[in-house]
Amino acid sequence: MYKTIVCAVGLGSRERAEHLVRTAQALLDTDGSLHVVHVVERFPSLVSQGPDDWAVSVIDEAEKKLSLLCKQLSVPALIHVRAGRAADTILAIAAETKADLIVVAAHASDILDRVFGSTVDHIMHHAKCCVHVDRIIPRRSNED
Repeated sequence: MYKTIVCAVGLGSRERAEHLVRTAQALLDTDGSLHVVHVVERFPSLVSQGPDDWAVSVIDEAEKKLSLLCKQLSVPALIHVRAGRAADTILAIAAETKADLIVVAAHASDILDRVFGSTVDHIMHHAKCCVHVDRIIPRRSNED
């Protein structure tokens, strides 16, 4: 069991987000703290200038969605939504909160992951705490 968990959540799939939050909650000590994190990625040159109006509205919407998700799951959590490079931002929040576990989801790698490296790969190699990688297994159709 872990005292402080950072759970990195994408907002593409509600089912995946629910699964990650429940996984993090199951690994959390009874008196521990859960930090649910979502990162709005932008082009690197725009991130250094700070979030623009578009990013601010996306951040606000993400905060609302994550708060609602945690409320519906009855999971008390602190919500962090920031603009930046996902891996670096997740690692920064883990350092700020003194997390002893980061929970992330991995997907099947594609050509972009091979060229630029994946977010999960970067987190696994640079985290100062444990990392729990939840592998996404593609669903098979009924015809398989």
